[in-house]
Amino acid sequence: MKVVIIGAGNVGFTSAAALSKVHDVLVVEQDLTKAENAKALLSVSVLHEDGSNPKAIAAAIERMNADIILSAIPDDSLNLFICMMAKRIKPSIMTVACLRDPDFIIKTSSEGIEGVDMLISPELITANKIEKLATLENAVSYDYISSMDVALATFRVEKGHNLIGKVVLDLDIPNNCSIIAIYRGETVILNNETAEIHTGDRICVLGDSKAIEQFNKLVGIDKDAKEFVILGASIVGIEVARLLSQSGKRRFIKIIEKNEAFCRTAARELEDVVIVNADFADLTVLRSENVPRADVIIGTSAMDERNLLASMAGMKFGTKKIISKYSSPEYEEIFKYAGVECIIGYHRVITSEITKNLVFDENAILTMERDDEYFFGVTLDENSPLTDNRLGDINIPEGIKIIAIKRDDAMIYPHMDTAFREGDKVLIFTHLANPVKLSKLIGHATYVEL
Repeated sequence: MKVVIIGAGNVGFTSAAALSKVHDVLVVEQDLTKAENAKALLSVSVLHEDGSNPKAIAAAIERMNADIILSAIPDDSLNLFICMMAKRIKPSIMTVACLRDPDFIIKTSSEGIEGVDMLISPELITANKIEKLATLENAVSYDYISSMDVALATFRVEKGHNLIGKVVLDLDIPNNCSIIAIYRGETVILNNETAEIHTGDRICVLGDSKAIEQFNKLVGIDKDAKEFVILGASIVGIEVARLLSQSGKRRFIKIIEKNEAFCRTAARELEDVVIVNADFADLTVLRSENVPRADVIIGTSAMDERNLLASMAGMKFGTKKIISKYSSPEYEEIFKYAGVECIIGYHRVITSEITKNLVFDENAILTMERDDEYFFGVTLDENSPLTDNRLGDINIPEGIKIIAIKRDDAMIYPHMDTAFREGDKVLIFTHLANPVKLSKLIGHATYVEL
């Protein structure tokens, strides 16, 4: 595939980094510094032009004979305009608009409107992930794969939880889910059926939304989270508050924001949410607003350092769950070093969505937290070594685990006697896998950079 990306900011640069692994990419950027940065750091072509100019759009599409155009400049209205102009220039091109403001979400071509084929909103995706993490008391990471209608969640096992001391085989695991791996320190246990659950283990699970919720309860819940404090009335913060307040459950939700204009926006858009105009970086403010009693503290400010300070304050208060977003990749290690486990990186959200939606190799589904792990799928044909064999009869190399099978509209979590059929989409998890052995198992090479 040949891809044109308009804009080399955070979203455009990250998208180009993900797509250039498997596609030819041309980046169009007006800012010379950003254009030179993309050219120096990525395996892409760069056009130093105004990407909102119809002539520049036409030149980029013609130069690449592009199959896809992704518009990722900071102006949502221009992103929609660029996609619509691209359709005029080349009606067959696939158009993708990256949007920040929910007010700009429009119907796409799949819903009968010409011009934009796909919308990607990192802010709304981040908000949805935060809402899930906030309400799944034991989850420390969460991702939803819409094409499969399944979720991938990792649960932390704390002292006193129901699972401690039990063997995986003996667990009453909900239907429609499967344990992918158990993380124990730096060790990853894939063949975990006979593993005993220890305090501090992180259990990675794949399943439908209902099964994920049931697994959360299986781990053990002292009490349901009812009090949520959101620090920052950003687009993400407002959307998280909206999702939490519309759940139908009795919850107390408070937003603390220093900017008065942001507070007014939040107050107009939200019902049954308390809005406080104050500086949440001030410990006195947090104490006076009873933040220490919250079940969940959520940092959604646009400033990473403020989110970090608020998270550390929450740890000082002994808050059971702290969730924070961050924008700069450099802050990922800082948050982890500080002991904040539930963090959502803007660049990881973008990479995940781009991989799931725009890497048109059938294998691409999801990149994982660790650089040495991948979760992807392969569709079996008649020549695949897996076809017509049962799981128990297959010699699966170390570092590879077959998680599930997508067959027609059903998701199958295989047992040893489950047979693979031609046309099955097999979901595979790898950790430090040998790429040659993986290729032999699935019958062809995969794009995954093992």
